[in-house]
Amino acid sequence: MLAVKAVDECLALTQGKFYSYRMATSMAETESLPKGYEALAPTAEQDDFRPALGRAAAAARTAAGMTLAAVAERSGLSTAYISQIESGSANPTVTTLVKVAAALAVTVEELLGVSATNPPSSFPPRFTTVPRVAVAATGNGIWDLTAAGSTLLVGRLVRGPAGDHSQPVNHPGEEILTVLTGRCRLVIGGLTRELSQFDSCHFAASETHQITDASDDLLLLVVLTEE
Repeated sequence: MLAVKAVDECLALTQGKFYSYRMATSMAETESLPKGYEALAPTAEQDDFRPALGRAAAAARTAAGMTLAAVAERSGLSTAYISQIESGSANPTVTTLVKVAAALAVTVEELLGVSATNPPSSFPPRFTTVPRVAVAATGNGIWDLTAAGSTLLVGRLVRGPAGDHSQPVNHPGEEILTVLTGRCRLVIGGLTRELSQFDSCHFAASETHQITDASDDLLLLVVLTEE
């Protein structure tokens, strides 16, 4: 198999797995590639994407409550070939992957194990000084440290009660909480942990969590992902 890449963007190999679905099965197919793409010699890891693809296709079919025959009918492929894809023995072309994905109502990226690649964030750096009131013995508040234009992370300093996190809450993404001064109690699902100065916790924010028993001098650094 020949992998394909954009001249200015390599999508062939990410984290040891073949995630690009722009691939060709023969030299003739590479001759009709879109402008700006070129053929790549595949590595052994890239050429071994089929087992993961098969597992993803089988899982999507099961989740959709479909039989092999139903997927075959929708995609215009044979039942035997759908079975070969799921077993990892087939070597499907881009066109075939598009047909199978459409039949399963998923994207080709999902079949290959990832979501569509997002462009890297680009924004001017933000330099800021911690407000004096944030480190004072009195005065509560939440201060945003996030740079304008950031699409992935949010940074905050929290003095005193933890805002909406004083009540059980959950949200998409991840969260890192670090105690700079004081102490509090962090509850994540069924886990409770007492945190004091310089203690930190990184957790999935989709788990219900809550910050309680905040000391009067509690100062938290909280970093959250946007998704």
